[in-house]
Amino acid sequence: MKARLKDILKYLLFTGIAAIFLYLAFNKADWSKMLEDFRSADYRYVLLSMAMGYAAFVSRGLRWNLLLEPLGKSAKPWNAIHAISVGYFANAVVPRAGEVMRCTSLKETDDIPLERLFGTVVLERVIDGIFLLSLIFLAFIIQLDNLQTFFDQALAGATGGEGSSGIDLKLIILIALAAFVLLFLIFRKKIQALPIFSKVRELWAGFKEGFKSLSKVQNKWAFFGHTLFIWAMYFLMIYVVIFALPATEDISLGNGLFVMVAGGMGMVVPTPGGIGSYHYLVQLALSVLGVDKADGLTFATLVHSGQLVMTLMAGFVAIPMVYRARRILKNRKHESTRSTTE
Repeated sequence: MKARLKDILKYLLFTGIAAIFLYLAFNKADWSKMLEDFRSADYRYVLLSMAMGYAAFVSRGLRWNLLLEPLGKSAKPWNAIHAISVGYFANAVVPRAGEVMRCTSLKETDDIPLERLFGTVVLERVIDGIFLLSLIFLAFIIQLDNLQTFFDQALAGATGGEGSSGIDLKLIILIALAAFVLLFLIFRKKIQALPIFSKVRELWAGFKEGFKSLSKVQNKWAFFGHTLFIWAMYFLMIYVVIFALPATEDISLGNGLFVMVAGGMGMVVPTPGGIGSYHYLVQLALSVLGVDKADGLTFATLVHSGQLVMTLMAGFVAIPMVYRARRILKNRKHESTRSTTE
């Protein structure tokens, strides 16, 4: 009962956060301008973005199977792809629920132990985390001025202020790093005794164990090829929508990376499917690039809605396919048991 209440409160909290970001994004929206943008948008690019998003699902499923092979297990490729789709479908409804759902789905369709599936998911998160951090680092190198303005405007919007906050992002980063090192050196023993420090050690141990598992992958080129393809799709499924609107069609690849990083920050915020947080931060990033707020909101809505519709469609297709595969496995087990006892 307590666990159920905790889940309900957590969901209400996530929904409340989404509502706050939706208010920040749309409270001063120019609806007539946005409706005109929606009518004039070239939806071929939105459909292309949706196709790229699903291509990333397919590649994720195939990559997951590569991680299962060293464990002596393998899933049917489409079962793995459908499990990925179910996971993303669950995440669109309840944040952070997707990992459990995708592992449970594949266990029921291909009889693979849950603990092994969760282990491969941890490894995936490690690899994808490294790629995401690399992209953020690249954005900091080539888009530092835009990021400075982005954080200035985000802070001004959160506090109700206007204009630049006067905060130097480079100075803040340097001060934060220096303060962290200094505090760690002074209070090292006390910090190491804290429960959170043990969690950090466990996380680091998980990183090392994940890389050891990666060394057992038979086809490493295919694994890294899928990883590069997945992240290329993540970038392109945002960038192609730039050409759907006249107001955004001149945005460069470098600025597209900046928008992608802003959108990634929005998806990290614990809201159902990134609703609200994605719209607000992408609109903010585009305003830094000189795009009108209404056009920025239209762009963010086109990308997010297209991916959400694709995720829901993929989930609706995957769920009955998972049930079908589970029934086939159950019948096969039943037939095997009956033939053994006869």
